[in-house]
Amino acid sequence: MLSRFLMLLIGVPLAILLVIFCVVNRHPVTVSLDVFGTMPQYAISAPLFVLLLAGVIFGLLLGGLGTWLTQSHYRARAARRRREVEELRHEVEVSNERLRRLREERDLLPDLRAQPLAVPVKS
Repeated sequence: MLSRFLMLLIGVPLAILLVIFCVVNRHPVTVSLDVFGTMPQYAISAPLFVLLLAGVIFGLLLGGLGTWLTQSHYRARAARRRREVEELRHEVEVSNERLRRLREERDLLPDLRAQPLAVPVKS
C-alpha cells in the first residue's frame, strides 16, 4: 500500500514533467555523429525529446546488460547449489528408504530380548 502511494506521489509528477518536456521540445534538432568532418555525413535529425528518451532507454538497456553480465557468477553459483541440493535430497530419500527397509527387516526378526538366554552348564 505504501509503495503504491509512493509510486503515485513520485511517478505521476514525473510523468507530467516528461509530457511537458516532450511538448515543449518537439522541434527537430540535428545531431552529427561525425566529429571530425565539417560536412556531417552521419547526422540524425529528430525532435530533441526523441533523442533524449532514446539515450535514456539505451543507457538503461546498457546498464541492465552490464549488471546482468557482472552477476553471471552469482547465477552460476546458484545453479550449482541447486544441483547440490537436489543430489542431497536424493541421497536423503535413498537413506530414508534404506532405513525403512532395515526397520521392517528388524521387525520381522524374533524378539530375542523376551527369551531367556541359554547359558551352557558345565558338568
